[in-house]
Amino acid sequence: MSIQPIRAPRLHERIAQEIAQLIAAGTFKPGTRLPAERQLAQSLKVSRSSLREALSALELQGVLEIRLGSGAYVRRRAAGTAPGRPADAAADGGGTPAEVTAESELSPFDVLRARRIVEPEAAALAARQATPAQRAALAQAFERLATEMRAGQAHTPADREFHLLIARASGNAALALVVEQLWQQGQGPLGQRMEALYVTRGRKRDNIEEHRAILEAVVTAHPARARQAMRRHLLAAERQRMRTLGGAGTSPGS
Repeated sequence: MSIQPIRAPRLHERIAQEIAQLIAAGTFKPGTRLPAERQLAQSLKVSRSSLREALSALELQGVLEIRLGSGAYVRRRAAGTAPGRPADAAADGGGTPAEVTAESELSPFDVLRARRIVEPEAAALAARQATPAQRAALAQAFERLATEMRAGQAHTPADREFHLLIARASGNAALALVVEQLWQQGQGPLGQRMEALYVTRGRKRDNIEEHRAILEAVVTAHPARARQAMRRHLLAAERQRMRTLGGAGTSPGS
């Protein structure tokens, strides 16, 4: 029998476990709303970004229901379902929350922050290095991205394509590989659910203009503008995902 290494749970997983235990103990009863996000984060002594990840993970498990503008609610259990355990896991004999939420997934906020370090430099290099064919491909990807976002698609494949094309146009294969791996990590179940929860139609409209600014800077060969436009875009994306779930005691943008 091979011996497997013991993996320490990530912070949002530990927070999710703590909240699930509170639900199981009856502190938070089925059908009731959890305390306001600010209050809950203070009580647990964790950051609000880590708390959001934990709440999104618990929603993926079927433990919570997140209602934007209202808060997170404890789902009512199906008959015979153990407290804090999702009904679908009980029904199929499935096991632990770790199996439901893909334990190996990185924190979506960590991924965004890493992208904010790497991708602006990739954009600046692309503005210097991109060939005419790469600039044309980037413009086509932007048009697809804009079409998908205007249609309100939950996930836009052209968005990923746009960013990967920029990384490849940087002329640095290692940098392109890093960007691709970061995007793969960001497309896990937790990252996708957080995007569906927190990325509004208004944010998608802003996204189009931010990508247009990146495209124009790369196509017109302005490295400093490309770097700035990419950094502005990724910072706006991170701030959007930091929006509160709503409810008493919360304030947008904090």
